[in-house]
Amino acid sequence: MPWSARPAIEVLLLALVAGFGGGAMAAAAPLGFPLDDAWIHLQIARNFSTGHGFGLNSDEPVSLSTAPLWTLLVALLHLLPWSIVASVKAVGALLLFGNALCTRLLARELGLPGSWALLAGLVVALTPRFLWASQSGMEILLYTLLASGGLVLHMRTFVVAPSLWGTGLWASAVLARPECAILFPLAVVDRWRTEGRLLAMVALYWKHVLLFILLLVPWVLFNLRYGSGPLPNTFYAKVGSYGLMGALADGAWLRVGAAVLLYPLEQMQELVQFSVENNVLLTVAAPLGLLALMRRGKETSWLIPLVLIGFPILRGLLAPFKGATFQQGRYAAYLVPLLTVVGLVGLREAWTVLREQLQEGRARRWRYWLRRLVWVCVLGNVLVLDLRQGRDYAANVADINQMHVAMGQWLAANTPAEAVVASNDIGAIAYFSERRLLDIVGLATPEVLGYLQPGVAADLGVLRYLEKTQPDYLVLLPNWYPQLAEMHYLFRPVHTIEVAPGTIAGGTRLVAYRTVWADD
Repeated sequence: MPWSARPAIEVLLLALVAGFGGGAMAAAAPLGFPLDDAWIHLQIARNFSTGHGFGLNSDEPVSLSTAPLWTLLVALLHLLPWSIVASVKAVGALLLFGNALCTRLLARELGLPGSWALLAGLVVALTPRFLWASQSGMEILLYTLLASGGLVLHMRTFVVAPSLWGTGLWASAVLARPECAILFPLAVVDRWRTEGRLLAMVALYWKHVLLFILLLVPWVLFNLRYGSGPLPNTFYAKVGSYGLMGALADGAWLRVGAAVLLYPLEQMQELVQFSVENNVLLTVAAPLGLLALMRRGKETSWLIPLVLIGFPILRGLLAPFKGATFQQGRYAAYLVPLLTVVGLVGLREAWTVLREQLQEGRARRWRYWLRRLVWVCVLGNVLVLDLRQGRDYAANVADINQMHVAMGQWLAANTPAEAVVASNDIGAIAYFSERRLLDIVGLATPEVLGYLQPGVAADLGVLRYLEKTQPDYLVLLPNWYPQLAEMHYLFRPVHTIEVAPGTIAGGTRLVAYRTVWADD
């Protein structure tokens, strides 16, 4: 083909693969989402798009969304005249294509030639977790695209002045997933490694620091006003005092030791597992790729190695809640393009050494076939896993539909419109019931956190909160709150949904109870 036409054809190929992959994943399941959290975004977005505040309940703003940028995008989609679910899934497929394209650019910035860069884009477009993410209704591929875009600009401008656009992309990525907050500081460290002079760094980055802070300040102020602190309320509900900062504040030195010595190692182990589950061959080649990148000297960025090493350490220290494999890698997805290109750099290093040994006669023919074997092995790995992921995705959607969506629909049909419902799952139940919800986990109802104690079963703390607020109905997973589930003198079971075997929800039974206060 003419060389000038090749880039356009590669882009078209990536678009077709991403579109077909996302469409096939969606077609494998009934209409819906594989996580209840997606319905949380849709509920907040619906309230915001109709002028009823940025919160789970109408006209009750709350610091709930860890991805406000994604929630605002979904709010815009709510204004379209067709199904919001279809719109979100279509955007997911577009973001999958964007990630594939951006990974191709990132590979080129690392010096990989055209065919290897195309392979990087194809791997990302076909990575099972990314196909799942594209149809999940979640922010996963948005923050990954923003993070990768910032990385491309960082690499491209590494020997000149840093890009303000790149800093803007990274700040936006934080607004789509807080884990991306490590990118900008590590980029500064990467530049300082080559520059070495503090005054020069201040001159280079003062505008960037100002831009980064200005973009995040509105979100921080919103969190302070409507949550439990400067971070989204979900951080305080899920992580609480288990990170290093909380342990130091409590003077719990055993937990300090765990945060410093144990949790980073656990996060690192899970990151390796995450990479292996994505692509075995690229994981094996990744150490060689990291060494090759770090061997290039001061004139080349080390940001990718810094992020891959820094993620498990910083997450273990600061937010040891779950790890890279949790819920299809929703917290670590932005590492997939990095692991992909690093693995391909390693494979190409090995290929370069092997090619030098295969220069003549029959050996040259082996070289021809071995190069194609690399493509077959790398892509074959993800294609085989895609089949299993399609089945998992369909099972996940079915679980959420049969449990959470169905419970929301039952509440809409069987409770008064003014009923107040306390629940430990809040997404689809809020969206479909259209009832006012109290979140007994504390994600959307920060007041609950004051009744809970770290390391202590939540039942009695939640009971004290329920006695104060006196909701009409209680919906919970009995395996989460076994003591509450047995208090039939307070909570009378009126509807039960069972899904077995469960694949994604926190339990297999969801029960609605009518409370004694509903009769007052």
